[in-house]
Amino acid sequence: MSELKEGAVVQGEVISTKPFGAFIKLESGETGLVHISQISTKYVEKVEDVLQVGATVKTKVLSIDPSGKISLSIKALSDDRPREKRGGDRRGGGRNKNSGDFEDMMKKWMKSSEERLSALAAKQKRNR
Repeated sequence: MSELKEGAVVQGEVISTKPFGAFIKLESGETGLVHISQISTKYVEKVEDVLQVGATVKTKVLSIDPSGKISLSIKALSDDRPREKRGGDRRGGGRNKNSGDFEDMMKKWMKSSEERLSALAAKQKRNR
């Protein structure tokens, strides 16, 4: 039975890559899978673009199912992942650099949407 616990940070070696992720041989001798969605906070088109066989990686244990399959994440340890509150309110300086871009896009979209709705309402009012 595994000594690993969910949430543990472990190191291992990439032993193979597949279109859906990479298999990592952990220091304990066990093998886990980093799904392609757990490799990076950025979009990963091909696993081989980011991970190569033989590379040493640090991962976080996401889960261990009853059959012993180990689910791992590199993304969970990334410095550029979104964070919970880090003092102050959520709009403070601890925010992910991309969240500001998203918020700006949403503000522009909302403004544009409101302008279109106002123009539509005015047009409907004139046509009555």
